[in-house]
Amino acid sequence: MASFIRMFRLAAAALALVACLAACADRPGPRLLHPVADAAGVGTPVRVLMATTRQRSTVDRRDFTDKRNFGLSYEQYSISIPPTHVEGQIEWPSEAPGDPARNFVVLNSGALDEAGFSKALLNGRKSGEVAVFVHGYNTNYQEAVYRVAELSRDSGFPGTVVGFAWPSLGTLTGYVADREASTYSRDYFEEFLNDLARTPGVKRIHIIAHSMGNWLAVETLRQAKIRGGSAFLPKLGEVFLMSPDIDVDVFRTQIDAIGKLNEPITIGISRDDRALGASQRIAGDLPRLGNALADTPKAQEAMTRYNLRVIDMSDTKSLDAMNHGKFVSILPALSEVARNDAAAARGNPVSRTGLFVVNTAGTILQTPLRLGQAVLGQ
Repeated sequence: MASFIRMFRLAAAALALVACLAACADRPGPRLLHPVADAAGVGTPVRVLMATTRQRSTVDRRDFTDKRNFGLSYEQYSISIPPTHVEGQIEWPSEAPGDPARNFVVLNSGALDEAGFSKALLNGRKSGEVAVFVHGYNTNYQEAVYRVAELSRDSGFPGTVVGFAWPSLGTLTGYVADREASTYSRDYFEEFLNDLARTPGVKRIHIIAHSMGNWLAVETLRQAKIRGGSAFLPKLGEVFLMSPDIDVDVFRTQIDAIGKLNEPITIGISRDDRALGASQRIAGDLPRLGNALADTPKAQEAMTRYNLRVIDMSDTKSLDAMNHGKFVSILPALSEVARNDAAAARGNPVSRTGLFVVNTAGTILQTPLRLGQAVLGQ
């Protein structure tokens, strides 16, 4: 009977996950990354660089599948953002190829080798700043590409935003397979970060990970610190772990191995994150890092010990029904944190460790401790 109850709870949790992700049922197909004719001059072009561990399609070399590739592939896109664009959103076409007056559309694209990617990376930008976005679970390749375009357009980041796409199945039932695929990509992600660090002109590398992408990012940091000598570590800037789908206790062991980095690690949490709530139930009701509370003295002590900056996004309005993508709305504020070390000199409180909240206006504010349950305290 106990075994049956456990199986029933697991099935119920899986169904809950499907229900809370139902908004993603209509998925964009690979044709949305095929160039649109006569779209130039209608919207605002954004350059997108992608590195991926996905296999190229054998049917159309412009497309990437959900299969795992033994090595990295690189692609460059010019994506047009429509004049009616709403910050934080992706204006998806209802069908390919889309209307450049109303939708995100691709103007042109092309494959790159490693040398070509490095040459295209800074593209004349003198800041030397690079931000790498790592997507989460249930994300197909075209969704990852368009999200990088949106982040480039809306974040206000002065450097280059690039995407790292691991081979998510892009299906609601692919949770376990996605976890394996993200783990598979660890060595390639470390290789990619090292290549970025060796690119002439690159001064700082920031990481923005979302959902299950945090597992890939944190595991990569852990192995790089254990290995020692990784070229990217001296140039590592901000690490933003947004809505991380990581077991809280596992994170403690990871951060023990990672130790303190050049800048405080930023963790974005939200108590009403429905996707992480379902993930927690699938994991045997073990709290996920992205939906745990962080407002006790023990948690504050852990933030100091591990050099953490925890941002509570619970009061922030989400653009998705799952309350899982709230980080998009606070990216301009996070971009201010990542700009340069002058933030600390100006007395910006977010340059320090501790607990912060995001108000309804999207402003990050430091907060006094409240009674509650700790994210890392015991």
